[in-house]
Amino acid sequence: MEPWLFLPPTPWREAISALGTGVLSRLEEIRFRVDVPVMLYTDRESIQLTHEGVPVIARGQDIRRILAILVDHSLYARVEELRQGYITLPGGHRVGVAGRAVWQDGHIVTQTDITGLNIRYARDVNGGAKVLMENLRRRGIAGNSWVIVAPPRAGKTTMLRDLTRWFSQAGWRVVVVDERSEIAGPGTGHRGFDLGPHTDVLEGWSKSEGILTAVRTLGPDMVVVDELGPEADLDAVIKARHAGVEVITTLHGSEQNGLAGARLKRLWQSQIFDAVVFLGRSPGPGAVVGVWPPAPWGRDGIAL
Repeated sequence: MEPWLFLPPTPWREAISALGTGVLSRLEEIRFRVDVPVMLYTDRESIQLTHEGVPVIARGQDIRRILAILVDHSLYARVEELRQGYITLPGGHRVGVAGRAVWQDGHIVTQTDITGLNIRYARDVNGGAKVLMENLRRRGIAGNSWVIVAPPRAGKTTMLRDLTRWFSQAGWRVVVVDERSEIAGPGTGHRGFDLGPHTDVLEGWSKSEGILTAVRTLGPDMVVVDELGPEADLDAVIKARHAGVEVITTLHGSEQNGLAGARLKRLWQSQIFDAVVFLGRSPGPGAVVGVWPPAPWGRDGIAL
């Protein structure tokens, strides 16, 4: 049984495990929503969970109990994660949390009245990095600093993990800035996923501080960081590139609208990346659906 299937309580755990290896090998998410059936999502379909032929309905007390188990009955210690709408579990698994925002001095400080949980399974997939590298080299892209753009559930983090391993195994000194503990998937006393022999992990650091600390103290050839956010993140990436460090990072978007985003537009105007790689979900998560070199961009950052 996959480790993440131990998370839901019995008898739901048994109902999930009874689905068979064909479904479980493709299972991506389990969603608990208050007063409606529990749903499971694979890369191809949605499945309503049943136990002894009866749909499993999640009640408020069920969701509270599951959440308490996930945080080891210490919700207060995870308040910063709750504020951002998620909880990260050992192994890099992530739980999206839906509830009522609690505001203080104009800022959200936590959530209460939790009505939904989305347990997302983190898988380690080998081979995507090799395919991507071959794709880029065929296109004449020699540099190794890229922005990977993809919509949710299209394999951005999985691709980052495989790229980290690929470069590390090739002898590169890589630093992963793992703010949400998803890339390395650490557990108690061990790192989690195999990221190669020459990889250091800065876990729990903000992206901007982690990038700059990596450059100052760890002497990396490459920094890998997931889901760039505020302006400070972009500033840190630019400083790392000016220091001669390769950077691979990700942004939310798609091939259709990804280059319209202000953050990606600013990154291209800075002329520090070698390619934008677009991922999609067809024929499966991590599929490369497009690669754009810098050539399509004019001085003003508008596609030509």
